[in-house]
Parts: sequence; C-alpha cells; structure tokens
Amino acid sequence: MKTFIAAQIGLAPLAAFWLLLGFASPGVALAVGVAASLAMTAWRWSRRELYAIEIGALATFLVMAAIDLAAPAIFAASALPLSFAGLGLVAAVSVALKRPWTADYSRAAFSAESASPIFVAVNMMISALWAALFLVDSVILALKLGGLATAAVFVFGAVVSIFGPRALIRFALERQIAQAEDYRWTAPRFDDAKDADAVDVAVIGAGIGGLTAAALLVDSGLKVAVFEAHVVPGGFCHTFLRKARHDGRPCVYRFDAGPHDFSGVHASGPVGAILARLGVADRLDWRRLDHSYVFADRTIDPPRDWRAYAAELGQQFPSDAAGLMALFEEIKAISEGMYASGADNGGIPGLPRSADALLAFARNHPLAVQWMDRPFDELVARHVSDSRAKRLLKALTGYVSDGREELSCSDMVPLFGYYFDGGYYPAGGSQRLADVLVEAIEARGGTVKLKTRVERILIEKGRAVGVELADGRRIKAAAVVSNADFRRTFLELVGREALPTRFAERVGDAAPGPSAFMVHLGVDYVPDCRPAIHLVDQGVGVEALTRADPSAAPAGHSTIGIIRLMANDEARAWFTAAGGDDWKALRSSPEYEAKKRALADAMIAAAETALPGLASHIVYRSEASPITYARYDLASDGAIYGVARAGRLSGAKSPIRNLVVAGAATHGPGVEAVAISGAQAAESLVPGLLARSRAAHNAAPTLAAAPAPFTSSAA
Repeated sequence: MKTFIAAQIGLAPLAAFWLLLGFASPGVALAVGVAASLAMTAWRWSRRELYAIEIGALATFLVMAAIDLAAPAIFAASALPLSFAGLGLVAAVSVALKRPWTADYSRAAFSAESASPIFVAVNMMISALWAALFLVDSVILALKLGGLATAAVFVFGAVVSIFGPRALIRFALERQIAQAEDYRWTAPRFDDAKDADAVDVAVIGAGIGGLTAAALLVDSGLKVAVFEAHVVPGGFCHTFLRKARHDGRPCVYRFDAGPHDFSGVHASGPVGAILARLGVADRLDWRRLDHSYVFADRTIDPPRDWRAYAAELGQQFPSDAAGLMALFEEIKAISEGMYASGADNGGIPGLPRSADALLAFARNHPLAVQWMDRPFDELVARHVSDSRAKRLLKALTGYVSDGREELSCSDMVPLFGYYFDGGYYPAGGSQRLADVLVEAIEARGGTVKLKTRVERILIEKGRAVGVELADGRRIKAAAVVSNADFRRTFLELVGREALPTRFAERVGDAAPGPSAFMVHLGVDYVPDCRPAIHLVDQGVGVEALTRADPSAAPAGHSTIGIIRLMANDEARAWFTAAGGDDWKALRSSPEYEAKKRALADAMIAAAETALPGLASHIVYRSEASPITYARYDLASDGAIYGVARAGRLSGAKSPIRNLVVAGAATHGPGVEAVAISGAQAAESLVPGLLARSRAAHNAAPTLAAAPAPFTSSAA
C-alpha cells in the first residue's frame, strides 16, 4: 500500500491536470500541470533523486504544451487521452531500458529485496502492466467509452500493485529455493535391521568430498563404508614419497599431488567447522602460506592484513587507490553474506531454505544478494580502471578455472578468503587432511576400504540400492554417495540405460574441466621466496612448500612444484597422440616422454624468473600430465576440476533416488568447495544433520604461528 500511495504522490501533477480539465480550460490545466511537475522535479533534484515516471510526466506535459501551441483545437479535444498515452509510453520505455518505474517507489517498502534480481523482475512485470493499463485508458478515453471503464482499469491496476509485489516476490523466492536442487526426492529411511555385509550408505571415492560426507553420516549414527580404488585416501589431496641420491647419499622428498593452499580452515570456516565437529581439528598443524605475484615489471607480496594489502595496491596503482579500498570492502561484505548462513548450518554455507529466511538474508546482506550472481569483472570495473590492477585482482582465478569462462562474484569472492582469513598448508602434507577424516570415520565404526574399486552402482526400480565391487561382491546400501568422476559415475557406474534420457544427454555433453601439467622437483637448496608464487604473465604457479613445512625434504633441501592448467581441448590432445584412445600404451612411448620433458623444461625455465638458477639445483624430477591424473584419479581427460560449469549439478541429488554426488561436480574445484559439497551430500540424505549442535569437547583448528611474510619488493 505504501508503494502505491507513494506512486500516486509522484503522479500528483498529472492528477491535478486531470482534475482541472473537469472545470477549467485545457490551457489552465496544462499550465498548472507543468508548474506542479517542474516543482516535483526540482524537489527530487534537491534530494538527488530522479524518478523515471516523474521525468516522463514532465516530458509529457512539455510535448502537450507544444501540441497546444501548434494546434490548440486538437489539444483541447484530446488532452485527456494524450496524457494517458504519454504516461503509457514513458512506462513502456522504462521497462525497455530495464529501469522499471515502479522500482523507484517500491525500494522503500522492499528495501530487503531491492538488491535482488527478483525485485527487478517483479517491478518489470508491474511496470509493464501499468504501461498497458495507461495505454488502454488512453484508448477508452479517445473512444469516449465512459468513466466506468476507465475506473475499472485503474482499480484493477491498484489491486495488483498493492497486493501483487509481495505475493510475486514470495513466489519468486520459493521458486529460487526450489531451483537450488535439480532433483527433489524424499530422503531415504535407514533401517536398523541390515545384513552383515549391508550398510546404510556406500561412498564411492575417498576424495575430500566423499570423506567429508562419510564422516558426517557416520557421525550421525549411520553405518557407512567408503570404497577407494587407489592405495591411499584423499583423491587429488594426497602425498607421495620419492627417493633420490645426492652427493652419494640417499634422500627422500615428499610431494603433494595437487592441493597445497587450503582455505576455509579457520574456526568459522567450513573446513574448520567440519573438523571441529568431528573432534579432529587439533590433529592438524596448519601453516600460513604467503603469496607472491610476479609480473614482468614488478613483484607484489600481499601483507597478511587485507586492508594493508588494499592500501599497498593503492600505492602500486595510485589512480585507483580509493577504488581498490572500496572494492575490497565490498568484496568483504559480499563474502560475509555468502558465508553467513553457515552460522546456523554447522559452518556450511548455502541458500536459506525458506522465503522468510531468504528475505531476512536479503535485508542483512544486500551486497551479497546484489552481486553474487553477477560477473566479477563488472564489480571490479565499478571501482578499478587500471588493466594491470584488474589482472592482479584476478590472479587467483587459476584456483577455480582456466580463465576461459566468465566468472561470477560467487566464484571469485571466496578466493579473497585467502586475503581475509588466510590460506594454509597442513604440516606433514596435504594428505594429513584425508588421514584425519579417515580417523574420524573409523573411530565411529565406519570403514574405508582402499584398493577396492567399484564397478557398478546397483539400481532397482529407479533407486540406488548398493554397489558392486571389482571382485564381484555386492554391498547392499540404502543410499550411495558418489565422489567419483561425474561422467564416469553416470555413464559407466550407473549406465545410460538407467538414466532419464535428457539427463544422460546432459552428462554426455558435459565437458570435463581443465586438467594440468605439474613438475615435481627435489632441490639441494632452500630458496629465499614465499611458499606460493604466481607467475601471472606466464600462467604458471610455483609451490615452495618447504618454506612452510621443512619436513618435506632433507635438511638444506626443498621441494618445488610447478603447475600450469590446461584447457580440456589441450589436455585431450595428450590422449589422442597415439592415434586413438590407447593412452595406456602411449605412456611408455619415447614420444610421450619427450613431450613431457619439453614442457617441463619450459616450465622450469619460467619458474627461474622467480627462482634464478633453479635448474642447477635439481636432485630429483618427475612430471604429471593429464594422463597421470586419468591414471591415478580415474578422471575424465585427466580433469582436475571436475566438469565445466555448464554440466554441474545444482544440489547433491541425482535423478536416481538415493544416489547423491559429492565433489567438484556440484560446487566446483578446491578443497573448501568439495568439503562443502560433501557436507551438503550428507545433509541431503539426513535432512537437518548440519544444524545439529556440535559436541562441547570438539576443538577448534590449530593455526600455527607461521613465519612472518617476507619483505615486499618491486622491480
């Protein structure tokens, strides 16, 4: 009602014009209307407000004044329908420009929703309706069909305007909540009476997503078994040892297969909250990783305080100093909004589950609502113009994408958590995270079976009912969580014949995400550098993790990892080099070894721009190509980031009842993201699980007092 009344006040000059036409000359009515409209516009201008319909009304008056001067008789005969036609045209133009005129008045009444795309969509509908009604009234008046018809049109519009927006917003919010899951089916019931070999939940794959789901499910009292084809748990998050000799003595280096820079491990972060809930947080010693960004003309070493980093960037790019600080502050506010729901959901962020909760979220976190689904580049462009600064702000893009697709704020803002809360590395290697999750599972009676490959997900009457192992054993289960490769899960383990046709086509069309090429080096010195180095101009990352955890190498030695992402088409070329798909035979060919060595040499040379003389210190060297990732992690085309965005699931539930997905296939890549996906997979099978209170004795994660950042430098 307030919105409707406010709109009527805004149209007061036109109302005065219409009223005066009843007992004064059209010229007098027009003069009063113009004066009132000018006064209204001046008042709005003094308040720094410009309302589309009021500007349009003034324009309408001016056009009618021109008609009155040119043809007074025509104006006198058609003043009323002309005014409505002008109003209808103005309303239609506001819709065409996506600046719906009703939004100017409804923001006050719907401040909580005003930043949401839903708010704009609702106002587009209401504004378009009024455009049509104004034009209909102009026709009624021109044809002299009577005041009753005009009044009926106005009453209809008034009723829709008063009661429609809130109903439409609630409907849209409920629809948005429903669309958070591609598939909605009732969670399974878990029967206590089970065969000796049966379980409540079978989990395929001991990656971080699968282990997280398994740990939370077994913690809720269910019988859970995890089946992993590899000899160690962790998926990409595992470590391996390699022996070498130096100066006639044996030495051992520890390498990480992939992840090294962990976000969300602080006490209120998703990973930290999961570990605390499971009572294993104190078993991890997290070491802070500091970053360096190396450009051709400068090196930037971010301070650990994000405000200090924004200020330093302001010194590097003085023309954008104020904009950079404002941008960081907005990103911080968006980040807080994105993670706010975790406070009531076991630390796991997600979309509020009711329209009222979503309205409250919009009221408390308007920037998050406004920007989460919009392009990150658009947010940056509002504050920053220097192209070099823009590149730096996107320097961590490689943590989630190969840079080929446009990233939204919901993709990029979590990466700024490395500046807000820090990125960390677990002492002992990345597999320590997997190990403590396994410990939590086994301590609660769950099992983790290594070297146990799943060949088939058993389906009966459209439901997952267990798994078949490579040795022929069948394990009954009330539900199945797949942390395996997304395409392999549905095209091989389930099979196209058991899938709905459209979903089978969707999975078949889902392109694998990027793969990578990685060089692992054991070197006989300790470089003076930060643990994480980004060679921005060359698209190469360098890890010097012994700077944070010296235990990875013998005293006086270091491990160095050099990684470059590969888009799927480039990665796919590694598999077809033998003239077909027989890439297993290709692995032993001289051509494959030569190709690996050539690319590794180029990447080592790139790394030497940050670590001069690196090549002369190499004691041990190995390379991992897309074929390596396909071999050890059973990943389609060696994809390390799951499937491309277009192929991902919304929500954990698949079209097969009681089969849910955990991992990058729902939330994208990164340890924090897949941990969230695993938690939400568990929640989908046991609704309310995440909101249950944690045990009082659970400890917060231990964040080690890592060495202070190294001195900043600029070339």
